[in-house]
Amino acid sequence: MLEVEFTHDGSRCTPELFIADPEKYEGLIVCIECRKRAWFTKGFTTVKGVERTACFGSHHEDGCNRASSILEAEDMEGIETDENGDNKSADIFINLDKTKHGQIEKSVDNDKTDAPPHNWEPSPKPIEIGGKSGYPMEKSLRQILSYLVRNELYGEGKSVKIVADSGRVLIEGMLRDQLVQVPYIEERHYQKEKIFWGEINNYKELDDGTVWLNYGTKREPSIYVPSDLKQDLMDKYHMKDLSRFHGSHFIVVGVVGRSPHGKPIIRSAFPKYMNFINYREKEFS
Repeated sequence: MLEVEFTHDGSRCTPELFIADPEKYEGLIVCIECRKRAWFTKGFTTVKGVERTACFGSHHEDGCNRASSILEAEDMEGIETDENGDNKSADIFINLDKTKHGQIEKSVDNDKTDAPPHNWEPSPKPIEIGGKSGYPMEKSLRQILSYLVRNELYGEGKSVKIVADSGRVLIEGMLRDQLVQVPYIEERHYQKEKIFWGEINNYKELDDGTVWLNYGTKREPSIYVPSDLKQDLMDKYHMKDLSRFHGSHFIVVGVVGRSPHGKPIIRSAFPKYMNFINYREKEFS
């Protein structure tokens, strides 16, 4: 998209306006038609020398006429087999020490606002998973997130057990009782280990290297990432910067606290306690 709505006053925002004052617009822009949250995407040049203009992305509602850019999900897991295929087991087992991470396509930022627009397309890559009748289904955080992205009500009637560090139990109980979708964080969720998931709209990197991965505005929930954990994440995802987290979906095993201003802040200890589904441009042959 080359134009979005600024929700503060209903005015239009273009890439040029956003670049001139990102603090004004971040977390406060939406698709003009379907009203889904939008984010800014820098112009970039691919390794093949193709230039793409700066624009706005969004997870549009189906049928939205403003959806000039469609997103390709990177390495979604098990989506073809699990939603309708794992009813033979109501138990989910997750070993965080076996966490795998995807990787982010590398490109070089540019300042173009007049190059060809993006062309994006969903292309999930399902992975076959196993499990015998009556036995727990061993899954990953990435698989659970993949199912939730497609079906927010996934996991009804299923139990979950999450372990790490040679069998130490972090979470155990009914999956839907342990899942907390941003922004539906309530008082009862604070200071308890839960499975948080949702969408990242923008991020803020501070001078000391810490990062805030934000759901939306400054008052809405964020994931706090200290500098050492940020570097671990960048290494795991082979990232040169954090801009590819715009529009990502996340899942985090962690604890939510409250800032002095009432903002929910999600914290986690290790990269293996979190996972992300990022979105990228489709390569055309």
